[in-house]
Amino acid sequence: MSASSPAGRWSSATLASLLGVQVFQVVLAWSVLTVAGPLATAVVLALGTLPRIAMMSGLTAGLAGRFAAHRLLAVGELGRAALALAAAGALAVSGLDFTGLLLASLLFGLVEAITEPAAGSVPALIADAAGRQRMEALRTTLFRVTVVVGGPLAGLGALLGLSTALIVGGLVFLVSAALFLSLRPRPSDADGTAPAAGHGPAAGMPGPPGADAPKAGEALALPGVRAALICTVLIELGCPGAFGVGTLLLADDRGWGAVGFGVLVGAVGLGTVLAALAPGFARRLRGSGSGLILACVLTAAAMAGLAFSPNLPLAAVLTVVMALAAAAASAATLGVLFSGPRPEALGMVMGVVMAAGALAAPLSYVLVGLVARLSNPRAAVAACAVALLAAALVALTDRTLRTATAPEPPTGPQAGPQAGPPADPAAGADPSATDAPPADAPADATGEPSADGQPGHLSAKGA
Repeated sequence: MSASSPAGRWSSATLASLLGVQVFQVVLAWSVLTVAGPLATAVVLALGTLPRIAMMSGLTAGLAGRFAAHRLLAVGELGRAALALAAAGALAVSGLDFTGLLLASLLFGLVEAITEPAAGSVPALIADAAGRQRMEALRTTLFRVTVVVGGPLAGLGALLGLSTALIVGGLVFLVSAALFLSLRPRPSDADGTAPAAGHGPAAGMPGPPGADAPKAGEALALPGVRAALICTVLIELGCPGAFGVGTLLLADDRGWGAVGFGVLVGAVGLGTVLAALAPGFARRLRGSGSGLILACVLTAAAMAGLAFSPNLPLAAVLTVVMALAAAAASAATLGVLFSGPRPEALGMVMGVVMAAGALAAPLSYVLVGLVARLSNPRAAVAACAVALLAAALVALTDRTLRTATAPEPPTGPQAGPQAGPPADPAAGADPSATDAPPADAPADATGEPSADGQPGHLSAKGA
């Protein structure tokens, strides 16, 4: 893949975009903390995630279907560049106030919500089927690299000054925009069909529910589903706040500075990558109630250790363990949900889970900031550990969830490929570059109830 080829320009643009996002987010979080304190930081970061709810619900997918994907991405990169450069100018002249930082966070999140649905359709625009597979694998690799090294690099860049780091980030976004604009859709195929140019529903966006789909109340009445949903909410209440706000406040409280915060951001990314690269480990947890309990307890223990870590190296190691265990807990919970409901109920169940997770994450930021303001950052991270312990307790007290076991994957020549949710590198756990099933997909993603009717499987029988 040469740098001048369409795939080479696409990969360079994607790498520049991912690195620019890391720089902007690290500098923004540190700037808000410096200007307005812990609670205000949590509020700004939480509000910045709200536009993603519109993305997850499919409200912003219409733009991806109306405009060519590569042009939409280029416009988004130009918007990010303008935000970064404007923020750099304000910091250099008079400093950003709370209102300016809040507006920057909201606009940055809005750009992501608009452009992210189009990101997955660019490979189909410029490459054939074989090229698309290679590009998707490369996109996964690029994301994994940037989530590990992007945070530390952003922290080191902040040593030059926050405004300087933002200028560098803005220039990176401009390079990404130019590369995306240089892409051209490939000619029509031999059979006369043209590649998708961004028309129609965006890839991975959920379609309308079927006529036989149950209502939310009926779906939640299925055995074990309600308890699994509560576990999901508790995990989402604990993990995002500890990852996004807790690490920031601890780095400031311990005097580790922006570099220390960047190192912890990279540690979170490394833990997530290790979870995605351990398919055997994830397969044992997938759909397993005991695995869910163990992962939640391990995450809580790592969080408690992080809260009272005396130095940055130990804190980084504990952060890696925390992110790895949290990813395993999410994989186990999703596996339980996938392996239980009948097919027509699965879409409703997962829709409720996605909505609960999307709403719980910003609330987690605010709660961590509030506890930190009333007490201290150590207490805030410890409170996140309590939420994970509560999730383990819920799983332990619900018999159906506690005894749930991962169904054996189908074997033999008729098994066929495993079905799973679409890969999304932006979520941080995309294993599409491996031959193993995704870490967040169940061993049996067909949604069929267990054939033996054992209580260890979540089943729709008797519901």
